[in-house]
Amino acid sequence: MSLQIRFSDRPLGHEILGINTAGDIAADVFAEIEAAYDRYGVILFRNQHLTPEQQIAFSKRFGDLTEYTVKQYNMADHPEIFIVSNVVVDGKPLGMVDAGRYWHTDMWVTANPPRGSMLYAIEVPIDSNGEARGDTCFASTAAAYDGLPEDLRKTIEGRRAVFDSEAYFMSRMSRTPKDPITGDYSEDVKKRMTQRSQNVVQHHDMVKVHPRTGRKSIYFSEEAISHIEGMSVEESAAVLEAVRAHVLRPEYVYRHRWAVGDLVMWDNISCLHKAIGDFDLPLHRTMHRTTLASLVPNKAAA
Repeated sequence: MSLQIRFSDRPLGHEILGINTAGDIAADVFAEIEAAYDRYGVILFRNQHLTPEQQIAFSKRFGDLTEYTVKQYNMADHPEIFIVSNVVVDGKPLGMVDAGRYWHTDMWVTANPPRGSMLYAIEVPIDSNGEARGDTCFASTAAAYDGLPEDLRKTIEGRRAVFDSEAYFMSRMSRTPKDPITGDYSEDVKKRMTQRSQNVVQHHDMVKVHPRTGRKSIYFSEEAISHIEGMSVEESAAVLEAVRAHVLRPEYVYRHRWAVGDLVMWDNISCLHKAIGDFDLPLHRTMHRTTLASLVPNKAAA
């Protein structure tokens, strides 16, 4: 079988046609799907009908899974599934409301971040004009690396960036709105503030080589990097801004407009992503995410 693909006009965000991810997928067909995933970084399947068990089963065909670090939003019966939702049940949030509303790679707080993630749309917010809200944007850091100006390439090649959870948390709080009446943060935000764990610092290569394809990509997360090793604060800030501006050039960015039943999976090395929070209650958004474990052996266990 030759896989049918509807290509977007960007390096990533291509739709795989004619596949039921809940069904039996022959080994040769699955091999083509995985090859497309490795090659393009973001692929998607429309009109899927998945139970949590089926999503987990399809995800596990790519390898081991890992649980999301904020465990309070993992599904109780299926902790492999992380719930993204603004729905409130009995006064409690069903899932994380504002997940990923900045350009990032998933779980950069870990020494060996996951291979990728898979997000399944259960509820999509639709506005009064019938338009879907809550898009997700993806940027190809592989294509961005290929297009780097030579001077910027030489500057970041072989460098390591310092990812700091405290720096990210303070930046996040600076853009978190307060209640206009009380002038205070919501109870959910205050709970996260009090439950904040010990500061985590990780040092990641700014250019990573994909362990399956050998292709180079820029490794970057907006607001999470405090500085670049071996550079002054001023020089580091200038380089990081140059990297950010380059990675987010329009020709590298695909914007996904969600529909119920969409299953989108992205590679965590070769792309960045950002959720667009242009909706609020009473509009509902609910997504189920599985996370593919790192392809790199755990350094601590080596």
